[in-house]
Amino acid sequence: MRSISRLGQDCIHMQMPQDEGKDGHEKMMDRYITIKAYRGKLLLYIILQFLKSGLLLLPPYCYLLFLNEVITGKRLTWLWGIVALYVAVFAAKAFVSVLMKRTYDRIFPVMGLEARNRVLEKYSTLDIETLSGYTAGELKERLHKDTENAVLYWEKKIGLWTMAISVPVMVGILLYLNWILAAVSFLLLPLSFYVTRSIKGKSNVEYERRRKILGQYNDFMIHNMFFWKEVKSNCQEERQQQQFEGLWKELGDAFLRSHIFWFLNRTFLAFKDVFLTKMGLYLLGGILVIQEMATVPALLAFMEYYADFVNRLLEIADIYMQQGAQEASVKRLKEIMSLQSPDREYRLGHFESVVFRDIGFSYEADQGNVLQNYNIEIRQGETVAIVGESGCGKSTLIKLMAGCIVPGEGEILWNGVPMERINRQDIYKRAGFLMQESTLFNLTIRENLLFGKADAGEEELRSACVRANIMDFIQTLDQGWETVIGENGIKLSGGQKQRLLIARLLLQDTELIVFDEATSALDYQNESEILELLLQEKGTGKTFVMVTHRGTSVARCSKVIALQ
Repeated sequence: MRSISRLGQDCIHMQMPQDEGKDGHEKMMDRYITIKAYRGKLLLYIILQFLKSGLLLLPPYCYLLFLNEVITGKRLTWLWGIVALYVAVFAAKAFVSVLMKRTYDRIFPVMGLEARNRVLEKYSTLDIETLSGYTAGELKERLHKDTENAVLYWEKKIGLWTMAISVPVMVGILLYLNWILAAVSFLLLPLSFYVTRSIKGKSNVEYERRRKILGQYNDFMIHNMFFWKEVKSNCQEERQQQQFEGLWKELGDAFLRSHIFWFLNRTFLAFKDVFLTKMGLYLLGGILVIQEMATVPALLAFMEYYADFVNRLLEIADIYMQQGAQEASVKRLKEIMSLQSPDREYRLGHFESVVFRDIGFSYEADQGNVLQNYNIEIRQGETVAIVGESGCGKSTLIKLMAGCIVPGEGEILWNGVPMERINRQDIYKRAGFLMQESTLFNLTIRENLLFGKADAGEEELRSACVRANIMDFIQTLDQGWETVIGENGIKLSGGQKQRLLIARLLLQDTELIVFDEATSALDYQNESEILELLLQEKGTGKTFVMVTHRGTSVARCSKVIALQ
């Protein structure tokens, strides 16, 4: 069985689109990053990159002037001019660096936020059947890590463009200073690129392995948070602990291996270019000086430029090593943005009934069904209580009704039409669900309520809060509606969170209202008052379904469904 929050080993692997190459990646960017909107700022950032790269060439030149004119030529009057040039270069570098940081902050963080918003919007247009090819951990990785890598793809590409011009300039400078030393140092470069390319392939394999394990780990954690009751009622705590330890060990091993390859490449390049080659060049340079084929100032300036040259090559190698992961992220985002939900032609009218016909469902393929051969009918205007022992499938039944999970057997009919044929947005316009896992955000009370109805006015907000019995509490707060409640309402008590969630649901004004133990944190008096207010609306044709353990709530319902 599959669900958005738990697919695990039995997830459907959807076919990857054909790789269209780098041009295809860049064309695809506009689906989650509007590159054209950043053209001016990107151009400024590139210009600043080139300015900074050019300024880095001046300190070794100042050093050469110092050696030639002050030390060798004994022209002390040049000293103040050289010092002034040093200070001017330092000040210019600092100024350009500040401009680059400000420009960077106006481009890449905003691009990252836009990319996440685009992917999140795409998720909201897809339904469970389409998303069921991915675990929750996979979806989380695409939303966070892959969008981050996609933005890095552009940032590092700009860096490569800068290097593509600065490195030839450095080659020209080295050849000018001493062509023999330059030629010897260049002969060893192919070895560096060959080793980097070889290590990159192995690093990409390990990165993909780590990403997949991280997705499995995230999915495992999400599953345990959402289905902790089922885990506990089925005595699976020990098994889950073993899975957690196994995943954590695999994740740590994959993380270590992926970083080992990066360090191997860095260590090899540093040892060869910084130590062996540099020492060899000093030795050769010394011989050339003795043979009067080079001067000491030229040799020392050459080595300064060579050190800068090596640093740029190391930076190129680092970017090249990281590019594989970034391109893979772009490809995965391309896959997600290309997904299309099934075309469901049926438009649901007013709510009439929902029928469960021969429903069977299990969370694990190797375990028995949580629900088996269930036949239930809920009709318009009824007040239905769903009761039963913990772990018998009450919450599972509600998740099936909401489309959060899909049945392994049987079918669910809305107004006599199979659920898979109905436009999902139509169902959510007619039915409002308050799950045990419903979330509040680290926003104000008003902003949290407006998730129920974005254009709700002051009077609508007040009415919903009065009906949910939380208006008196809001009025006691210094900032009232503008009070920030913390992540998932951490600043509120359990009962206050539930009443706020109920108020948000009431703002939707749906024909069917479904509570999955939505009043469990309330005392009997508060629960009774809320239910009384809700039941007063039966005359308007509304239908109520509630999962509850309390006899007082059951007694108020016109129909009771007992799960075994």
